[in-house]
Amino acid sequence: MSEILLSKSAYTHNLTQIANKIGSKDRIIAVLKDNAYGHGALLMGKIASEFGIKIACVKSEFEARELSELFDNIIVLSHLPNGNESGEFIYAINEIRALEIIKPKTQIHLAIDTLMHRNGINIDEIEEAISIIKERNLILKGAFTHFRASDEHGGDYFVQKDNFNTAKTKIKKIFKGELMFHSHNSAAIERSADIGDEYVRAGMAQFGYFGFNDSLGLKRVLTLYADRISSRVLRTGQSVGYGGVFTAKEDMNIATYDLGYGDGLLRYNGKGELYLANGKPILGKMSMDSFSSIDMGERICVFDNADIWAEFFGTINYDILVKLSPTIARRVVE
Repeated sequence: MSEILLSKSAYTHNLTQIANKIGSKDRIIAVLKDNAYGHGALLMGKIASEFGIKIACVKSEFEARELSELFDNIIVLSHLPNGNESGEFIYAINEIRALEIIKPKTQIHLAIDTLMHRNGINIDEIEEAISIIKERNLILKGAFTHFRASDEHGGDYFVQKDNFNTAKTKIKKIFKGELMFHSHNSAAIERSADIGDEYVRAGMAQFGYFGFNDSLGLKRVLTLYADRISSRVLRTGQSVGYGGVFTAKEDMNIATYDLGYGDGLLRYNGKGELYLANGKPILGKMSMDSFSSIDMGERICVFDNADIWAEFFGTINYDILVKLSPTIARRVVE
């Protein structure tokens, strides 16, 4: 059956490079949301924990529970407050009214809107937010922001850094207590010369994909394989797959392999040439559970670099990886 192989050595290399850049592995927050960007949250979480990472970020309580035994602290980024929060996790506060709903004595991190205008309280709402936090006996553990363009050349990154520094100063002035601040995502880690004493949120960089430059010398962790279901000779003039969009110009040995868009691959419609890892193209339209190509044996590498598929489909590597079905078997190799 199709399989994803995950390189432990590549993953630990990437974490080491990030730790070296910021000066300590203790300040790395491993972002393992959405099944660790398709890699497998539990498998990656175990390696990160063994490496010494103490904090993880996830999307939901469901994801947090899966990793609860691996990390000292887990930050839930996209929780909808309901008054029934767990004391085990830390919850991001994405708008000020959430402070009135979330359960008292819950651990929280304030999201600060510094320019992205997606989530977070405004800087001029900080004083009101701290007042509500105190009134409702919430446990403020930290604050953070998210860069909207740290992967792009331009001034937005620096504007947001300045805005977040203003927010931090304001919070520290109003709230007396030890707090964790974090703003740098993967691309920001790569480009920043001064992260200071902030924590960092390592997302795709931990899995070997750089967002700004390759200054960290990252190694890709995931390789996707497919296994042969059947093989045959496609005769001259015969077509393969739905709609017959590929027709053989000469007799050729072809095979059908056990991955398709039902497994989370973006659907190739047979137009243009989408190449597998060895440079051979997929032949004809991709099916729900399979695709065809030149017969290359029992097992073939579909990709070890999601950038190639992302470029073909006009999207980003995140989109390719995060869609990989959790039902595809995943295995850690050295």
